[in-house]
Parts: sequence; C-alpha cells; structure tokens
Amino acid sequence: MLKLFTPIFILLLVGASLLILQERRTFDYSTLAHIDPIPHTEKLIVEKKYAEAEEYLSFFMEEPYVKKNPKSKLLLKHIQEKRASYGYKAEKFLEGIVKGGSDEDIGRASAIASDFLVIGDVRDLSIQGVNYANDKEVDNLIVALSSLGLLATATTVYSAGATAPIKTSISVLKYGKKVNKVPHWLQEKIIKYAKVAQETKSLEKITTLLQPISKMYNKVGLHQTLDILKVSRNNKELLALAHFSSRFGKKSPVLLLNTNNRALQYATAMPKVSKKSFVHASTYGENGLRGLKKLGEAKFMKRVGFYANLSKTTYKGNLNSLFNYLLKNIPNSLLYTVVFLGLFYFISKFSSLVKRLT
Repeated sequence: MLKLFTPIFILLLVGASLLILQERRTFDYSTLAHIDPIPHTEKLIVEKKYAEAEEYLSFFMEEPYVKKNPKSKLLLKHIQEKRASYGYKAEKFLEGIVKGGSDEDIGRASAIASDFLVIGDVRDLSIQGVNYANDKEVDNLIVALSSLGLLATATTVYSAGATAPIKTSISVLKYGKKVNKVPHWLQEKIIKYAKVAQETKSLEKITTLLQPISKMYNKVGLHQTLDILKVSRNNKELLALAHFSSRFGKKSPVLLLNTNNRALQYATAMPKVSKKSFVHASTYGENGLRGLKKLGEAKFMKRVGFYANLSKTTYKGNLNSLFNYLLKNIPNSLLYTVVFLGLFYFISKFSSLVKRLT
C-alpha cells in the first residue's frame, strides 16, 4: 500500500509545484503588498490638509485590513471632528474670501462664487490692466479666461444656455490657476483659442476643449477635478480622464495617486472590470492593477481572498485558501527542487522497470 501511495503523493507534489510555477510566470502573487494609508494620512494632518486627509483615508476605509485597524478609525474620527467644528469652517470661509483659495468646500465656494458672474471677469481684467499699466507681470491665462467669460456671458442668451458649461469650466480654471493646478499644455491652448474666439466671436473651438472639465466638475466637484486635471498631459488624455472620473467618481484622484497615475491606462485596458474589483486591486498600488490585468478579474480576486466568504462549499474554500497560501509563501527554489527530485524519482523507477523487463 505504501509503495502505491508514494508515487501518487510525489506526482501530486510535482503537479502542484508546476501549477504554482506556471501561475507565477503570469503574475507573482507573492509580490503584492497592501498600501498602508496611515503614514500619508498623518502627514496630511500635520500639514493641516484635513479635507485631503479625509478623502485619502476614506478611500481605504472600505477595505477590511484598514477598517479593522483601530488607529485608522481614531484618525478618521479626529479629522471629521476637526472639519465639523464651527471655528474651522469660519476660518476656511474667510480664507476663501481673503486668499481666493482654500482646500475646503466652504472656502472654495466663497472664492469661486464671483467667477460665475460677469463681475468676476470684469474684476480680473481690471487687475491685469492695472498690472500692465504699471509694468507689472500680466497673467495671460487669467486675461484669456476672463475674455472668454465675458464672451460666454454675452452668448448664453442667444445659445439658449448652451455656453453655461463653458462658464463653469472658466471658473474652475481660474481657481485652478490660483492653486497652480492648470497644466502648461492646457494654458497654452486656452490662450491660443481665446484669441481665435475674440476674432471670430465664436466659442465653438474652445467649447470642445473645455467641455470635459465641466463634465468632471459636475461629476466629482472642484477639488477632485483640479487634482485630476493637473496630471493630464494633452487633450487626448484630458478626454480619457473625463471618462475615468465618470467611471470612478470621487475615488478617481486617490486611484491615480495610489498608482503613480497608471490607473488611467489600466482602466482603459480593462473597461469591463467592475469598479469594486478595480478599486480593491489599487490598494496594492500599481502592482495590484498589473496583477488584475494579467490574471483576469475572477482569478485575481480569488487569489487575494476577496471572495473567500462567497465559497460555495467549505471544502472548495479550504482548497482555494491552501493554494493561495502556497502561492504566496513557497519560494521558487523549493518548487524547482521538488520538481527536479520528483522527475529524478520517476526516471529512476522507469529505468528500474526497463531493466527488469529486459
């Protein structure tokens, strides 16, 4: 009985080793490591960027490994209490009025409100006119945006409100300029197209350029729109980012941050992957998205144990857990040794059998 069991056991060991080695050739699951959001969150708190800290930590709070950590709960509670305090809100409201910028919604609202009205465009053109008269630096982007704003206001009635999204985009970009989040390529195009719009009295060309910004703003809000906009490198990428933000909403900026902006390329390459799976994979950084793409959604999510609680049977679930454990922990050197020794065992047995028969 033992003689029969030994070759079967060795065959199973060799087969399992080959299976693990083959899967690692596709993607090495053992290289995955979750992003710990606590250090970056603490850094943002020290910098008093509470809104950004809550946005970042909240992205991870849906994940069990963060949700079960008492420290993450305490940090989130501290951030939320700080942002909810009357003194903090009043401070941010005044910051928006005085500085023209803020990291909080209430401050951003007070800073940007006038830019939705014609008074904001007139004010900014007047400021730049005074700068020009006094030989001071003129902000050509602000001049271009304000000129477009006046033209958009004048044409809104005649276009039955069709140019209203342009006004929204202009206000977003003016604010973005104040906080240095408008990429250089976009600044150049706006200045160029603004001249064409003034000469032709038409917003057609600039509308095509600015519409994605308005769509992002309506989908994810001002702060997230500017964070997404800042990483764009050309018009094609801006359109792709607008689509990306429509798919992932307010999670978009952190998705890009977690993956060194590579989430955009992976999202384009995996249009049918569920939002939940994509976000979970991103908690492993770019490497997680690489694994998701190479293994496929079902296999990747099974490998990281996401569907462990959905196993149809305990038996099947245990086998999956065992295989995942081996896949993550057994070194390749040991696997190759098992395969080599196993093949040596069967070759020697086969040689002995041949000798007996001859």
